[in-house]
Amino acid sequence: MCINGSYAEFSKEFVRKVSAELKVKQKYVTENLVERIDQQHALTELLDVDSSHDVQLVWIHGMGGIGKTTLAMAVFNQLCDHFEGCSFLLDVQETTKRKGIEHLQRQLLQDLGVKAADITITDENDGIKIISKKLQNRRVLVVLDDVPDHQEYTGKLAREASWFKVGSRIIITSRRKMVPPFKGGTVKTFEAEPMEFKESLLFSRHAFGKETPRDDSLDLSKEAIRITGGLPLALEVIGSKLRTSDRGQWNHIMGTLQKIPDRKVQDSLKICYDALRWEVKNIFLDIACFFINEKKTKAMYMWQACDFEPELAVQELVDASLVRLTDENRFWMHDQLRDLGRKLVRDERHHGKPCSRIWLHEDALKVLRDEEGKENVEMLSLSSEGLSEYCVLTKHQLKNFNSLKFLSLCRSNFSGDLELVLPKLIWLSWHSCPGVFQRTNLHLKNLVVLDLSESSVSGTWTGWRHIRMCNELKILDLQRCDHLTKTPDLSMCTKLERLILKDCINLIKIDRSVGKLKCLKYLNASGCRYLREIPREVCCLDGLVDIVMIMEGGFKDSHKLPDSIGRLSRLQCLCVSLRSSFKDGQKLPDSIGRLERLQSLRVSLGRSTPPSSLGDLKSLTMLVLSWSKIAEIPESIGGLVKLELLSLFYCREVKKLPASIGNLNSLVELNISMSGITQLPDAAVNLQKLRVIDMRGCSIRRWPGFLGNLKKLERLDIYDCKYLRVIPSAIRRITSSLKVSLSAWDKSCDRYWKQLEVEVEEEEEGGNPFAISRNAPVDRLRRWRQAQPVLEASRRFRYTLDLKKEEENQQTLRKTRAHAQAIRAAYLFKMSKD
Repeated sequence: MCINGSYAEFSKEFVRKVSAELKVKQKYVTENLVERIDQQHALTELLDVDSSHDVQLVWIHGMGGIGKTTLAMAVFNQLCDHFEGCSFLLDVQETTKRKGIEHLQRQLLQDLGVKAADITITDENDGIKIISKKLQNRRVLVVLDDVPDHQEYTGKLAREASWFKVGSRIIITSRRKMVPPFKGGTVKTFEAEPMEFKESLLFSRHAFGKETPRDDSLDLSKEAIRITGGLPLALEVIGSKLRTSDRGQWNHIMGTLQKIPDRKVQDSLKICYDALRWEVKNIFLDIACFFINEKKTKAMYMWQACDFEPELAVQELVDASLVRLTDENRFWMHDQLRDLGRKLVRDERHHGKPCSRIWLHEDALKVLRDEEGKENVEMLSLSSEGLSEYCVLTKHQLKNFNSLKFLSLCRSNFSGDLELVLPKLIWLSWHSCPGVFQRTNLHLKNLVVLDLSESSVSGTWTGWRHIRMCNELKILDLQRCDHLTKTPDLSMCTKLERLILKDCINLIKIDRSVGKLKCLKYLNASGCRYLREIPREVCCLDGLVDIVMIMEGGFKDSHKLPDSIGRLSRLQCLCVSLRSSFKDGQKLPDSIGRLERLQSLRVSLGRSTPPSSLGDLKSLTMLVLSWSKIAEIPESIGGLVKLELLSLFYCREVKKLPASIGNLNSLVELNISMSGITQLPDAAVNLQKLRVIDMRGCSIRRWPGFLGNLKKLERLDIYDCKYLRVIPSAIRRITSSLKVSLSAWDKSCDRYWKQLEVEVEEEEEGGNPFAISRNAPVDRLRRWRQAQPVLEASRRFRYTLDLKKEEENQQTLRKTRAHAQAIRAAYLFKMSKD
């Protein structure tokens, strides 16, 4: 046994590796994706993920709108679980201009599992040092999207192969062909090509909602494809426009398109923009200039303060395929659409006056210096690009900005008497705000959103006196304010709805004045490692909907929930860490059962058993007890009549589930991966809505006999179930995918082969391309083995056995046979080496 210190380090490393192994960060791809199967397969083969002797960089190049980002997303989703960590950095060039390369360096490290405490980046050189040091032992997949052809970007994120573990893959998308140097690694290029006509008929997904157009619309489809040159972006946007327009307008739209010169993609897209309502156009332009890859919450508050209806407007943009919302609720927009929006804004300039939105740093500095035109500016950003020291803003520079509603600053400060400036400011984003406050009389009476992330403010910062005067303030974001040990008195901000203290690593206490924030809906104190408890006054906040207090990394100490937590009658989401590495941790209060509206409960517990009142949560749909030390689950859990997800991931002390689990009639997903559970109770046969069972790495020893009776089961994951020896014939009643552990594969591949051998051999006589005999040469077996990533997009022996549907779908049947051949080939290859 290791000594305590060594054991602690081992535990942390083990937790990091397990988390990286099981956390799949897939990227959102629209359901109506205009797919490029041929290009996906070609790129997958080029990446050669089974090869581990080098670090490879693959440079995807092609014209804007051709589908480079979508292609990278699709392949990323297929391959991300091959690696110990994965990161997809969208819009690298744009994000760097707005937030600095340090932001991307930090995001890359966090995505790849580096602890927040180990990421101290004050400048780009710090980021380079940490990346080159912390990722050497991680086999990773990294995608850098929309990168120019010079080393300013790649050199600070992925300059050398030595920064990453052998076997890592770096994918970069760019409009340029020129590839920057990648020292010590293998560089490959891949050209994204326009869609062929047959593939382009998938345009009808967006125009008609189905794979192929109706007979009377076939000519219109062909004409649209010809006009757009087969560019996926144009097909998607124009198809969506046709779908939301009256059929009588189609000929008019197509006639307008025909007048546009070839390859003028933006002019084609502008037709769809012109059809938007005035309010929706403004929101589109705001997103294009400032909010790409940003979470939508703050922007929605700003638009509401402008008397817009943002929910309807954003949905209209999504329906028109002009904007997408990612799975993290962030805005995403294609760079062609972004460029269109910014061109429209730049075209507003007349008689030398500035446009309404200014996002470039040099343009912002010019406007601040000029005397005229400031009254036209509604949104302005002074980015971190080019700012090595603080920029000081005075009343002379800020006067006449009478229409400014959004101001983004970084490494800047205010100075002097600022009375009567910025009268309409709604959102102030002031990152890296200095600890010394130099202004007076700044009364932002209309301020709704204040973001002071990554600032040097402390509890005694003199600026709090001015913030308390912001009577309309609804969002206060203090993320990563490392000097903050106690929150200030915010009792005057009576309309505050969201208080964000995430990763304030030195925060010890939340001021009791929080109890006077009667409008507070969201409190996030995740990553505040020294914050021990929520003040009791929080339990007086009748409007509180979400509490998030998650401890990332180790569990040195735990939070404590007040016994009166049950008084939060409107609470819907509670995420909290009550587990400690060195103590038994804190208990979940009995009053938890009084939270009648609670829908999501994520809690890591110590050794104390959850209270029986847990079963009284009649509205609960998600219960996550991951990483808990508990030894048993209370019988009362059967009372959770609306529960859809139950996760016991890494609950090593739990050996069995109570029989009452059979009463969870709404359960859709059960996750017992890495737990100590040895078998599922027979009562689980009643879970007729169950679709997913995740048992990866758990201690289960006996295959559930009732498995074939779960008619809606779609996915069963038994990867690395070392004690599960035999795969029963009941597998034929399971639909969709099965992930087989290595031990199960060794024992079962012959069984699968025998089940399908006769059918495959019958097709061999007809020249089946998948045919392979027992005496096949080793070289052919090796080629089969190398083809596995293309066939199944997985190195973990994932074989799609869609046996229930094989009688109805011949294509699925051929795929099943191909996978059986892959199993056979891999097995024979192994035998030939022995």
